[in-house]
Amino acid sequence: MLLAIDKPTGITSYDVIRRLKRAFPKQKIGHSGTLDPLATGLLIIGIGSWTKLLTQIQWLDKKYETTIDFAQMTDTRDVDYRDSHEQYKIADKWIIKNDQFIAAPSQVELEEKLSLLVPEKELPLTPFSAKKKDGKKMYELARDGHILTENRVMKVFENKVVSYDFPLLKLTLHVGSGTYIRSIGYWLGQEFWLGGILTQLRRTSIWKFNLNDMKLEKIGDEGLLWCEIEL
Repeated sequence: MLLAIDKPTGITSYDVIRRLKRAFPKQKIGHSGTLDPLATGLLIIGIGSWTKLLTQIQWLDKKYETTIDFAQMTDTRDVDYRDSHEQYKIADKWIIKNDQFIAAPSQVELEEKLSLLVPEKELPLTPFSAKKKDGKKMYELARDGHILTENRVMKVFENKVVSYDFPLLKLTLHVGSGTYIRSIGYWLGQEFWLGGILTQLRRTSIWKFNLNDMKLEKIGDEGLLWCEIEL
């Protein structure tokens, strides 16, 4: 069985599996790709023998909705920071960063930068990512004080500005597997000498599976919205 879950904010992808284990006892359960606790949206779950398909699903393209705040900077590149957080003052269409006034970019300037992401671009990984380095996840190393900086090529098929009210930029993105939306927010802010963190992230689709086309129901006492899906 394959399930589509609308993961709520504030819990990990593995928290979802823990809850499902109560609904599907003694069965193997896995997911097709991690969503950060901050993030909401589509998580595909495999039950029993269907877990064998999850690796294939993991490599499919995805769509997201996100909000980037150019007036903040954190070590994790989102609001769930660990040790470092900076909030810059806003004065009309300027931010004050390190005692310097930095002008807000126009929407046209932002769209020109975003166009550079298509079809792919080398972007900085957040030190708190799930990518493995020497057998350990980068966020595990970062929590132990080993902050790594590394770039990787990420694929972006399409992006669109939904709204822009400085310092907040709302985007929709269609990306390839392994593309970190936090990397895009951070990179975009750095291009204009601003901050750049995600304050909201929602995964709306994986391949042909789109949350907007699904009839999700709350089943049992697990507090999750889900439905069964077919390949």
